[in-house]
Amino acid sequence: MAKSMIQGMMVVLIMLIGTQVAMGSVVYSASFSPDGSQLIFVSHEKLHISNVDGTNERILMPDEQKKEFSPVWSPDGEKIYFISYNKQGKEKIFVVNVDGTNKRELMPDEPKKQWAPDISPDGTKIVYVSRDAGSNEKLYIANIDGTGVRELMPNDPYKKYSPDFSPDGSKIAYRSFNAATLDKIFIMDVDGIEKRELMPNDPYKKYSPDFSPDGSKIAYVASETNLEKVYIVGIDGNGKQRLTTAKDGREFSPHWSPDGTKIVYSDGTAAKVAPVPPELVSPTPTPTPTPTPEIFTTSTTPTPEETHTRTDTRTDDESTPGFESIGTGIVLLVHLLMRWRRS
Repeated sequence: MAKSMIQGMMVVLIMLIGTQVAMGSVVYSASFSPDGSQLIFVSHEKLHISNVDGTNERILMPDEQKKEFSPVWSPDGEKIYFISYNKQGKEKIFVVNVDGTNKRELMPDEPKKQWAPDISPDGTKIVYVSRDAGSNEKLYIANIDGTGVRELMPNDPYKKYSPDFSPDGSKIAYRSFNAATLDKIFIMDVDGIEKRELMPNDPYKKYSPDFSPDGSKIAYVASETNLEKVYIVGIDGNGKQRLTTAKDGREFSPHWSPDGTKIVYSDGTAAKVAPVPPELVSPTPTPTPTPTPEIFTTSTTPTPEETHTRTDTRTDDESTPGFESIGTGIVLLVHLLMRWRRS
């Protein structure tokens, strides 16, 4: 067998295996950097950064002793916003430079706990989860410097989690919950005036919405197979499709690559990068972000805090996207190599 044929088989094998990026252990909340070259993720309750292929992994703040969760990049890729514990032991939003320097609490005078931040595409606003006066999880929006905090949809009684800005900054997708409707995904205007359910006739629980870079689709997690799996659907609620064909394991916390061709997600033990099905890759350019509406400073009344359980954190088994194809490729390669050695 020619040397070039062996090299060709090795390229095929690398392409098959290249659908996953294993890093560390107990990995959550992986997401692409704005230029698509790096990933940030949580492993053992610390923030890690690596190249997309898993190389050059490093702990962002190795000398910090406090736990860290829910990282999100600033649009310019220069800062990371995340959740950690302040001096009073409350979960709050912090910001740090991408080199791990200049960590600071974003809203030190805001008394309530905070979770799940997301940054507007123009970098001027931050949306996050906190508790209202009735101790219900609701969405809040503020200026990027932490001023002008206000609740979105204060008259809506449902609990809200996992906010995600649309690429043009005009809408926010989120997960909503109550005892009657369970977990569903809604899309609201960024001013919080109107909302709509993404798939009102779909009976399955849904979590962790993430807009595609062109704003035409949403990736999310559902339990249609009794295991959490990543799905993609149009923002009109049509064209639902699975991301991977894996039958075992769980998948959660999906995030699109900036070019819309890949999605990174976690199975609890590794960050995995899966290609988006070709028919779902849109050639439409990424929309130009538009400034979100001004937020005026509002006063808030401190309320007693209760212990908060992170509802989006799950214990998950290992899952490999495209595992069947990878196994077949390995068997074929071994078989051909054995035949070549006999000849």
